Amino acid sequence: MKTPPGLDLPQLFAALEVSDIAAINGIASLANILRLRGLLSITEASALHQSMSLPLSLPRHADNLAVQEIQQHLDQLFAHIVAPD
Repeated sequence: MKTPPGLDLPQLFAALEVSDIAAINGIASLANILRLRGLLSITEASALHQSMSLPLSLPRHADNLAVQEIQQHLDQLFAHIVAPD
């Protein structure tokens, strides 16, 4: 990835973080829409949550506070999605 002129490392990391959060929010939003329409079961939504959580829970990331924050955000989103009807 080529860094545009004038973009420093903290800005790049911030951009990567917000793009990750935007992607997580988009996936969770889509999962929620599918659940509300009866096209995604609780089991399937839970499997999606587990699949998205797997890389965040790898040992090399477990102590990273930023990763822990993303995991909490993901958990909160999916807690709403997998709540019984």
